[in-house]
Amino acid sequence: ATHHSLINLVANRLRSVGSIPRSNRLVDLATIMQSQAFLFEMKSTTIENSRSQVRDGLSQLYEYRYLQNLPEAKLVLVISDPLNQKDLWIQDYLEEDRKIHLIWDGSNQLFASERTKQELPFLW
Repeated sequence: ATHHSLINLVANRLRSVGSIPRSNRLVDLATIMQSQAFLFEMKSTTIENSRSQVRDGLSQLYEYRYLQNLPEAKLVLVISDPLNQKDLWIQDYLEEDRKIHLIWDGSNQLFASERTKQELPFLW
């Protein structure tokens, strides 16, 4: 249910700015805005599993970008809860090293770093 809720939350944001969210059996959400492709992977997380869920999401995003033949697609990982204190480094790793935007849900309100908010303003 959490996974589906994340998909709906982001899809509704995309629709509100005139974008058409799409999905298939592999990709949770994808869209094209101003000739830029975006791929979204949603992960239900808890304090105990956030690191392993982020790892799964990271590999899925790279795989989807390859399989969909979208080498320039921007990758976005959406998790259900903020990272716990000991895993905060993951946000820098994803955004700085892997160039993957990290977003998390907070009671149907999306949160992200300032950098991600600037690069994905259509989600806020």
